[in-house]
Amino acid sequence: MKVKLAIVGCGKAAERHLKIYQALQEEVEVVAVSDVVPERAKKFAESLSAKPYTDYQEMLSKENIEVVDLCLPSGMHAEVGEIILEKFGKHLLVEKPLALTLKDAERLVNLAQKKQLKLVTIFQNRANLPVQKLKEALSKNLLGTPVLFSAKFYWSRDQRYYDSAAWRGTWAFDGGALAQQGCHFVDMLYYLGGPIESVFAKMGTYLVNIEAEDLLVGVLKFKNGALGTIEATTCSRPKDLKAELVVLAEKGSAVIGGFAMNRLDHLAIDGVENIEDFVSGFEKNPDHPLGWSHFTYLKSAIKYFSNSEKDPWLVVGEEAIPSLEAIIGLYESAETGKEIKFPFEPIACKLGKKFP
Repeated sequence: MKVKLAIVGCGKAAERHLKIYQALQEEVEVVAVSDVVPERAKKFAESLSAKPYTDYQEMLSKENIEVVDLCLPSGMHAEVGEIILEKFGKHLLVEKPLALTLKDAERLVNLAQKKQLKLVTIFQNRANLPVQKLKEALSKNLLGTPVLFSAKFYWSRDQRYYDSAAWRGTWAFDGGALAQQGCHFVDMLYYLGGPIESVFAKMGTYLVNIEAEDLLVGVLKFKNGALGTIEATTCSRPKDLKAELVVLAEKGSAVIGGFAMNRLDHLAIDGVENIEDFVSGFEKNPDHPLGWSHFTYLKSAIKYFSNSEKDPWLVVGEEAIPSLEAIIGLYESAETGKEIKFPFEPIACKLGKKFP
C-alpha cells in the first residue's frame, strides 16, 4: 500500500521533494500540502493532485495521513514537529538539521520514541556511493588506524541569497555556513570518524550582512584518537569553488570530491593492488534528473515508513543528535574561545535562540 503523506512548507526545500514524490507515485501518495502563502500551497497541490491548506493543523485534523514531510525553516522544526508528533501522532520526515538546539532535538527524539512514531532526518549524502564504499573500508578496518578526517567547502552565498528570505542567516531560524550548508559535512565527519571527544573553532562574518557567520574553521578530536578539521564558508566569490572530504589512516588514504561528496577522487590502501575492483561501481553517483542521493534517500525513507526496513544510510531518531551536538559545540567554542569537551551544556551558542 502507498504511504499517505502531507507536506508542511512549500518553499525551496520542498520543491525537490515534490519532484521526487511525483517519481515515486507507486510508493507514496501526497494527500495534502500546507503553506502560509495560499498561492504556493495551491501550486504544489495542483502538481501532486493533493489538497491545499494554509493551516497545517487544520490539514492534519481533516486528512487521513501517516507521514508528515516537514520542510519549514530549521528554527521552526522543533515547535511544529512537536505538535505533529504529540497532538496528531504522525510519523515525521524532517529536512536537516533536526532542530537548532540540543534540547529541542532530544525532545523530538524522546517524543517519537514515547509515541512509537518514526522520525527520519534527511542527510542524503550518506547515501552517496563513494561514501558507502569509504564507510565499508573503514568499518572493515582496511585502512587501519585513522589519523585525520578533514572536511571543507568553499561555497558562494551572496547578500541576495540571504535577502531572499527574512529568516536566512538568523540565529533563531537558520544559523550560518556551519549550521546550514556545513551540517552535511559535520554529519559526514561523525558518520565516518565516529564519536567526537572535543572541538575548538574560530568564526566571523566577512562578506555579507547577517547575524550568523559566513566562515568558520574548526578542529575536532575523535574518541578513536584521530584529529579532524572543518572549513565551512559561503565566502567564495564569485561562485562556488570546491568541496572535499579527506581521510588519512595508517594503511591508506581517501579523498571524496564533488560539491555534494558524490565523487571518489582517490582511494589507496596498502596491500590492496586491485583497488579498481574494490571501488568498481562506487566511483561516483549515477546521473539522475532529481539528484541521485536525494532520490535514493527519500525512497529509502518511504520504504522505512512503509515496512520498517531501514537502509544503513538512513538517519533515524537519535542518530541525528551527534552531528548537531558537534555543530553546537563548534559555535560554543567560537563564542567562548575555549575548547569544548563533550558532553557539555551550551551557554554562549546563539543557534536557535530568539533575540528581542
